[in-house]
Order: sequence, then C-alpha cells, then structure tokens
Amino acid sequence: MRRGPLKIESLEALREIAQRFIKAHEDNDLETQRDILCGLIENEQEAYQRKLKLLAELKTLMQEARATKDIAERISRLVEAFRFSCDLRAIGYEELADQETGDKAQAGTFKLYDQLKAAGPEGHAALVKLLDDPSRDVRSSVAVLLLRQMPERAIPVIEEIERTERGSDASISAGFALRCYQRELEQSQATPPSTS
Repeated sequence: MRRGPLKIESLEALREIAQRFIKAHEDNDLETQRDILCGLIENEQEAYQRKLKLLAELKTLMQEARATKDIAERISRLVEAFRFSCDLRAIGYEELADQETGDKAQAGTFKLYDQLKAAGPEGHAALVKLLDDPSRDVRSSVAVLLLRQMPERAIPVIEEIERTERGSDASISAGFALRCYQRELEQSQATPPSTS
C-alpha cells in the first residue's frame, strides 16, 4: 500500500499510472485504485498550495517595489519582481499546467514592465540588461516587450530561444510575437503611401 502524492515527472510516468489504474480496475483491486486516486488528489493539492504560495510571493514583491521611495532601490526591486513574474509564468503554464497562474504572472510582468519604463532611463536600461539574463523565460518576455522599440537587440534573443528551447512556452510565445511583428512590417512595406 503506497501513500502520499504521486510524482508525475513526464507524460510517460502519467501513462504508467493510468495503465496501473486500468489493470487494478480490470482486476477489481479497489485498494490499488483508491491508492492511485488518493495519490493524484494529493498531487493536485500540493500543486494548488504551491500556486497560492508563488502568487502570494509575486504580490509581495510587487508591493515592496511599489512602496520603495529610493529610485535605485525601486528599480532593483522592480527587476527582481519582473524576473520572478517571468519565471512564474513558465511555472504556471509548464509545470503546474495552470492557466490562471500563468495569466496572473503575465499580467504582473506587463505591470512591472510599465513601472520600469516609467522609472526613466535607469528603468529602461534595466530592461535592456535583462535581454542577457540567464533565465530563458526572462529573456523571452523582455525581448517580446522590447521588440518594437529595439528590434535589433530583441530579434536575436528571440531567434536564439527558438533555436535552443524548442517547444517551451518561452520559445512558442516569443516566436509567435516575432512572426506577428514581421507580418506587420511586411504589410506596412507593401501598403503604398496615401497621396491625398
């Protein structure tokens, strides 16, 4: 008898759990079925608690940044919160498979981006520096946000993420933003100027 949450690290692991459950069902092994279901429920409860903790942490980081009066300290805290929100977006969509967490983190990223831009040249410089961040999720988010302002810096970052991080949320969302940007450029170049 196994107790505790089931660790599902891959689709293969999930498939194996499903096969064990089907076998237990076919064998009319109610104890094993109950054990598997309890493990899945505990796994879901752990994921939900992790979600709540991470969203609360994001909220705290954003509030601390907002409350800071010193501009250099404020920018530093905004960058910390921005990095956290970008990574949380990926955790929400990829690890937790939770749309709400990913969406709330994305909304936080947009707010933090606006606050960094509003902080003047120092805030903008901090954003540009994030194009070289070690986290692919941070690089992806900031590259998308700076794409129209600094395509010469943002496009190579997006292309590198697409090349090295295939299938990740960072690659898919950044690649989509780049294709939209390129399409807009093509359409603006194809449209003749008005002579009226």
